[in-house]
Amino acid sequence: MIKAIKFVLLFSIFTGCSMLVKVGATSLVVESFNIRYDNPADAINAWPNRQQLIYGHLKTLQPDVLGLQEVLHHQLNWVNEQLPDYSYIGVGRDDGVIAGEFVPLFYNKNTIKKLDGGNFWLSETPDVAGSIGWQAQLPRVASWGHFEKDGSDFFVFNVHFSHVSDIARQKSAEFLLTHIPAIAGNKPVILLGDFNMLNNSAAYKTLTSGRLLPLTDTTVLANAEDVGTYNGFAAGDSDSDRIDYIFISNGLKSHNYRTYQLGVAGVYISDHFPISTVVTLP
Repeated sequence: MIKAIKFVLLFSIFTGCSMLVKVGATSLVVESFNIRYDNPADAINAWPNRQQLIYGHLKTLQPDVLGLQEVLHHQLNWVNEQLPDYSYIGVGRDDGVIAGEFVPLFYNKNTIKKLDGGNFWLSETPDVAGSIGWQAQLPRVASWGHFEKDGSDFFVFNVHFSHVSDIARQKSAEFLLTHIPAIAGNKPVILLGDFNMLNNSAAYKTLTSGRLLPLTDTTVLANAEDVGTYNGFAAGDSDSDRIDYIFISNGLKSHNYRTYQLGVAGVYISDHFPISTVVTLP
């Protein structure tokens, strides 16, 4: 099956999902993408059937910064092999090494320079590997990087909030509003990931109304249609929820926000659609 649809997948990608945007000297393409962990029970949408679609999309977009979620170690190695121009920051959430899902932050070594980076857990003990915060059922790790492009430096944080607990999501949002400034100071910040929240939720309102770290949803800045990002391998576009976001702090601008609703021959790129935007640095 993979061989039979490989050409169709790649043809669809290269004819339908390019951003068709020129990035200026002080701008960068930023993407957030939950690639779905490798689960054989996903049947036609299992990981081996989606790899070529993912590869084609990433090679076409070629983001400067790419935040992935739900990445198991062997999936991380595969992505890393497909993107030789990139390096990544990230650890497994269970042990701080390779066990459990990663939320790796990939960056293009040819377009931006890494200055620093690290990881922490969304919990009351953020420096303890594998710690579980509040009422979440699983550890939730965050990966961050400090980067520079053409003399402008900025921070990027990649997260994956709890999928079961409103309290955990709310507490994670509150935690980020104090923990991110402790790392980034007053430097420009991009916060992206799978937040498992709707834009009318308490966690969303917390993130977009912080005084210490004012954040803006790039979908709002783009005045873009509220297109869902979670498809569950089955839901129609009109039924899907937008739970993946790219937020930016004051001083940054964005344009060309896009949701990539990719799927061919019954195969979705993931149970989440990737999103991207072009961020202009101050």
